[in-house]
Amino acid sequence: METSTAPLCYELLAEIGEGSYGKVYKAREVGGQQRLLAVKKLNIRADSTDTGIPAFMIREVALLLKMKFFNHPNVVKLLDACAVPEGLSMDLTLVLEYIDQDLSSYLSKAPPTGLNLDCIKSVMQQLLQGLDFLHTNMVLHRDLKPENILISSHGDVKIADFGLARLYTFNIALTPGVSNTAKLQFHSLTTRGQHINFKMFTMFK
Repeated sequence: METSTAPLCYELLAEIGEGSYGKVYKAREVGGQQRLLAVKKLNIRADSTDTGIPAFMIREVALLLKMKFFNHPNVVKLLDACAVPEGLSMDLTLVLEYIDQDLSSYLSKAPPTGLNLDCIKSVMQQLLQGLDFLHTNMVLHRDLKPENILISSHGDVKIADFGLARLYTFNIALTPGVSNTAKLQFHSLTTRGQHINFKMFTMFK
């Protein structure tokens, strides 16, 4: 993907989640397709910049970029990303397709008798198709749970949240540390106050 000269424009509608490093918002695209979007706004504070971008952020962006090129229907899509310095800190924004509920919410709405057989088959088939795609491309998610399995109102299943995911090769351990060199390379790409040139982005192991 080339450096974006026309970043995706959107308006924030509501906060839908919060974590240690930032918040997730529901948003709507301005112009274009008027799509609903999920916007993750992450802040790397000054006290964490000495060790670079947190490893889970590097992994998530890198793997979402890898998945984006294949455009698999059962993996959530990264639509845009931007990093902007804010004093001694840095704001990293990820824009993803919006899915209105996760598997946990979906199951909580099931009738007392449970989901019907066709629903169960559809969810499991799509989930396994997504996993097969990831594993075929040597990606281990490592955090698959109801909160990270999204289901749209139309029954479309998407695997999300790649913060703990790993690219697997036969000559590495599954949980090695991320090198400082990798973090510094990513940091140099994302502190220019512009959209990231993803062709320069290295897929770190």
